[in-house]
Amino acid sequence: MAERKDQLRNVAFGGNWSEEILIVDELRQVLALVEKAASDCADRDVETEEFLAAMLYVRKNIEKGPMLTGAFFKALRIENQSLRRAEALRVAKMIRGWAGL
Repeated sequence: MAERKDQLRNVAFGGNWSEEILIVDELRQVLALVEKAASDCADRDVETEEFLAAMLYVRKNIEKGPMLTGAFFKALRIENQSLRRAEALRVAKMIRGWAGL
């Protein structure tokens, strides 16, 4: 992420398109992390600091974020591993949809 910021810092064109690129890039990274957590949650504890930061980003920056993060954390508490993964993947797909990507 820092590399992209450094690359775009030297751009001298008007407008806010470079900031939008950074926002979309950050959003893609967050969504990738959430989707990886959803696919891995049956096999390991996915609640790392990085994951929690991603969920905070979703909560603050995506419409319906509080509802979606609540649903994701609820999915992580499902005892049956197969059901846990299926529900987490379903919610991750909803997060991506509400993010517009």
